[in-house]
Amino acid sequence: MSDINITNERPSYQAVFSLDVITAAGALILLGLASRPTFKRIKQRRFTAPGKENSARDGPLKTTLGTYLFLWPALLCLFVAYVCRFVSDLLKTSGTIDYTSDLGWNGRRAYTLIGSEYSSSISALTFTTTLATIFFTVLLNGGVWIHSSHVQENGTGISTPKTMSRIWNTFIMFAMLGTGVAAWGLGMEARDISTGSSGPDALLSWSNVMSHDRATRITYIVHEAIVVAASLSVSAEVLREYGTTNKNAHGVSLSLRSALPGTSANILQSPERHDLARFAFVVVPLIWLRDIFIIYDIILLYVDTSGWSNNAVLATTFLLVICRQFANLAILGMVLWGAWRMGRSVSLFGGSYA
Repeated sequence: MSDINITNERPSYQAVFSLDVITAAGALILLGLASRPTFKRIKQRRFTAPGKENSARDGPLKTTLGTYLFLWPALLCLFVAYVCRFVSDLLKTSGTIDYTSDLGWNGRRAYTLIGSEYSSSISALTFTTTLATIFFTVLLNGGVWIHSSHVQENGTGISTPKTMSRIWNTFIMFAMLGTGVAAWGLGMEARDISTGSSGPDALLSWSNVMSHDRATRITYIVHEAIVVAASLSVSAEVLREYGTTNKNAHGVSLSLRSALPGTSANILQSPERHDLARFAFVVVPLIWLRDIFIIYDIILLYVDTSGWSNNAVLATTFLLVICRQFANLAILGMVLWGAWRMGRSVSLFGGSYA
């Protein structure tokens, strides 16, 4: 492995490599934080809290099990994707990184690698990254949807998600998964490690296949379009749930001393109202930001960036990295924080939190 040396590459390449390592480390930390409550909830095997049902509600309080069943595998997939990504970035330095060629998928630098002993490894790593990302995207969408629905139900007593919401979100998650796996399968069929990583016939990595195989590219664009549609749908649902919870949330009545001597006022404090406010004003904008750069990434497939200035190329690369992978990491962090908060407000078996 003496020919692998990232320190000889430009600072921009090293910076992107560092951001990938940071993303993988962040996913691992969140995965560790989510593991104990996830397996505790799985062991308890309860989607609803016992002894919480009353006449003011459609049903018992929801636990965080539904959230963690989406959240934990999503974190695992994100961790696997970025470990594979930074390892492949490292192995690419055994060849020649081309800083003047057209950018690849996700704003990554092109590289020349012909007859290298690492060709098959790089190919396998890039395709593993793509498959893990497909599963991650589906799980993240489901996690945001089910968590916000359960928070609304706990806050208002209105049973959610409704039947139509269940049907629609199940359908769109399967559509995301189906088109993503179909595109990945087409790419696997088209890939050829003997063609190297540069030139019009290159089919070594996922980025090469996306650029040169029309069937894979179109199918994956359909997948990404469904991802954007699904995330916009979930965003609208979160905003609607926040509005409903803000109006109708049950709360704890607290007595506050009024400004007038000898008088007091009562207010309602609802943790669910505050939790959905964080989702509406932090998670939803992050989803929209990520969607903008998903669309931008698709546009770049049909744009030759080789003639762009160095500053424009660097800006594109770093915006795609930060506004896609770090937005996803932040969304996962917010869902984990929300699940922890929900676990504190819905205790199981004598104060079992999270």
